[in-house]
Amino acid sequence: MLKRYSILALVVIGVEILLLYLFQTPMKEMRWIPRTYEQIVSDNTVFAASLLPSLFPSPKLKTENHKPETVERHTFLEQQLITFGLVNIKQIDSSIAVSLKYASKDNFLHQNLYGEIKNCYLQKDIAEKLAKAQQILKKRFPFYSLIIYDGVRPLGVQQLMWDDLQVPEKLKDKYVSDPKVGSLHNYGCAVDVSFINENGWEMDMGTPYDYFGELGHPIAEKRMIEDGKLSWRQFENRKLLREVMTEAGFMTISTEWWHFNGSSLKEAEKKYYIIK
Repeated sequence: MLKRYSILALVVIGVEILLLYLFQTPMKEMRWIPRTYEQIVSDNTVFAASLLPSLFPSPKLKTENHKPETVERHTFLEQQLITFGLVNIKQIDSSIAVSLKYASKDNFLHQNLYGEIKNCYLQKDIAEKLAKAQQILKKRFPFYSLIIYDGVRPLGVQQLMWDDLQVPEKLKDKYVSDPKVGSLHNYGCAVDVSFINENGWEMDMGTPYDYFGELGHPIAEKRMIEDGKLSWRQFENRKLLREVMTEAGFMTISTEWWHFNGSSLKEAEKKYYIIK
């Protein structure tokens, strides 16, 4: 009988030694065993805290590196334009350069009229015509690119331009459409453009943008050449711009070499809302 108990005792001791070896938990870490819930949550050195992690290791979670998404922020004016269905030309053709003159002080009013907006917005079909013009230009001269000076223009900005234009009242509508009538710019159906070379230099058109004088009138180009005020190179640059834009479906006007209409005013009134 004694022999049986001795064998049993040896077995129990052996099992205890095996368990201690498997658990590999130092005895000094098992200072006491908690008996209440409060003891479990209030002490981080209890038996459970030191022993359970080795018995039931937590599964390793896969970590993925996510690049932060770029959130495009829009100004209040841009959000208004998007609501009215207009599109950013860069979303149609990112190769077209944009330099909005009325979003800077580089204009005849010498003030920023568009605030923080830097993108050119147009009606989608007009933007697609402009992208076609860019393709035509690139096919003929790959080192040239269109550059936009103005696209959609809110009616309120049109009014400021009309009021501050320093020309006789009867001549104002040659340079800025009367806000009482409205302009194709106000519908996002007109665009003011020129073109640049591969170095970003604007080509010589004989006058700067928004030049208020006869030298900027396409209708007067022949006489300006004869008078020596417009060179043949300047004329050829204007001619190229007109050819590219008209082939894409735009129409010219007689008083601004930079201005092109993508539709008639009647068509715009039927299809679109005026931007105020």
